[in-house]
Amino acid sequence: MTNQKPAASLFIDAANYHYALQSQGWQIDWQRFINYFSKPYNMKKVFYYEGIVTKAFYRDLHPQATLWEFKAAKERKGAYFKALKALGITVRAKPIGRVYDASSGQMKHKCNFDVELTIDALDTVEKYKVFLLASGDGDFAKLVRHLKGKYKKTVVISHKQRTSHQLIRSANQVIFLNGIRVHVGKVQAQP
Repeated sequence: MTNQKPAASLFIDAANYHYALQSQGWQIDWQRFINYFSKPYNMKKVFYYEGIVTKAFYRDLHPQATLWEFKAAKERKGAYFKALKALGITVRAKPIGRVYDASSGQMKHKCNFDVELTIDALDTVEKYKVFLLASGDGDFAKLVRHLKGKYKKTVVISHKQRTSHQLIRSANQVIFLNGIRVHVGKVQAQP
């Protein structure tokens, strides 16, 4: 009798990874990431959620930037999304919003995909036995508990310092990125 790998779907909350990876000085190679999790699981679907750069957002970050620099940044992001799609990843994107924070007197940027990720997870629930969540956002704790109630194994893949304790308690398994960095990180080109 063959031992079949359980079907899994991967849901990547890119914004949740961005700042932690940046502060640690490394990047994820998404092909290696998918390959790593395809060893124990039969990967059915991979979803990737990230904001689209808007003019207002870009100018907030780079006040002296030209329109050409903004267009180049937007084209780079478009090429990045195209490369992800070439890997078979379903990309969900929407414009990054701006919200005025009266307490600080500054514009804050927001691009939350909690609802979109939850809808995709529930719409495809019959296709997987294992829910792989690439995020440490505590807002997903209720979704994780709900999926466990549907007899799904829930695995959270996140940064140790940026993972909600509620999410850790809710999941069947938690994998911290630094522990798998050698398997999923971008390999630096040798000089």
